Amino acid sequence: MVYAVLVKNVEFDYGTFSLRDVSMALREGEQKALLGPNGSGKTTLLRLILGLLRPSSGEISVLGIPVIPENFWQVRQRVGYLFQNPQDQLFAPTVWEDVAFGPRNLGLCDDEVEQRVQWALDIVEMSDLAYRPVNKLSHGQAKRAALAGVIAMRPQILFLDEPFTGLDFRMVRNMVDIVDRLRSDGGVSVLFTTHNRFFVENWAESVVVMDAGRVVFDGPVEDALADERVRSVIGDWESLRREMRSPDCVAERRRYG
Repeated sequence: MVYAVLVKNVEFDYGTFSLRDVSMALREGEQKALLGPNGSGKTTLLRLILGLLRPSSGEISVLGIPVIPENFWQVRQRVGYLFQNPQDQLFAPTVWEDVAFGPRNLGLCDDEVEQRVQWALDIVEMSDLAYRPVNKLSHGQAKRAALAGVIAMRPQILFLDEPFTGLDFRMVRNMVDIVDRLRSDGGVSVLFTTHNRFFVENWAESVVVMDAGRVVFDGPVEDALADERVRSVIGDWESLRREMRSPDCVAERRRYG
């Protein structure tokens, strides 16, 4: 089987932080949640897969291509990475120019660049804002513009770092619809980080959980939510719900809010 992403026994040292014996897999066409507390190693793992960081040992491959320096260009053409903060990703004067940057960097002809930009802007419903300066966008608009720049590259894999942070319900729905369309139309594989159990339960097919630089679980969502190791990392949500519904808690909520 050729996996979208395969990480085997990866080790990495980064000052006072390290990853130890990290292994995980993202199947082609799969949508997987990457969970763990802040500082557990989630972003470091994504950067290792993209070749932005180099492991001290272990193996990483993307669609069967080893992530080694001579293959970085191939790997990065196949993986799109949406940052948690879109302002860290947008840099061109206008939305159109920002979305066009990636396709131009691929060496595509002007007609193909034009088609890709229009296609991406249509998908994220930003065509009417194509020539707006990127520094005049709302957070939700900036998120969609950044996503348009990513998908204009036509990646086979998407990494989404906290894609719903700062979005209202309508924008969350919009983001979900966009990614679902990319998956259904193009078979895109998705790995997304989140701290929200709702998206784990309703938007992921499987889960990889990290804690203190190690993978403590990699498997189906249903198994993850019943696993004691996972609950110790992400918390016992059912217990929290019971506490929130208790008479004492309800009384406190009425008292303070």
